[in-house]
Amino acid sequence: MLQSGANMPKPGWFEWLTIAAIVLGPVLALLAQRALDRIREKKKQRVGLYLVLMSTRAQPLSPAHVQALNSIDVVFNRRRKDKAIRAAWEKWLAHAVTPATTPSGAPTLGWGERLNDLKVELYQAIGAQVGYRFDIDHLKRQTYTPIAHGEAEMEQVQLRQKLLKVLTDEGVKIKVEDQPVKIVPEKLPF
Repeated sequence: MLQSGANMPKPGWFEWLTIAAIVLGPVLALLAQRALDRIREKKKQRVGLYLVLMSTRAQPLSPAHVQALNSIDVVFNRRRKDKAIRAAWEKWLAHAVTPATTPSGAPTLGWGERLNDLKVELYQAIGAQVGYRFDIDHLKRQTYTPIAHGEAEMEQVQLRQKLLKVLTDEGVKIKVEDQPVKIVPEKLPF
């Protein structure tokens, strides 16, 4: 039987430290695991965004490519660490929203080439951050796009343009002509 306090020694600092370790150990381990999970998830997002940009770089109008570009602000939001990526993104975006033609409608010389150069700089900045390094030539020229994809895309553009022209400028024209009706007596029901 336990006796109350008379023969029991008071707990010392070592006993208190043991109790704290028993109580706080699992809590601290859980917090450390959650921090590691957040770091892994952030890295997974960064690599995933880069892989989408690289896999769709020959299709700049694809929804996945545009979505990845628009996700740069969210995924690469660390102030100092992502400064080069955000600067490259801002330069590309500033150029992309400028008109590709002069006020008279003539194409601006070198606009598309400059846009491509800025995009390559962006890819290099993101690649360096996530552990991939490619030279400029590789990023610009080492892509595969099947000819059939290009042809299908061109046909879709042509169809949309023609349909738009029919529905807006020219409208749908229907010509109704009066046709004489021939009555054949032997085919009458009565």
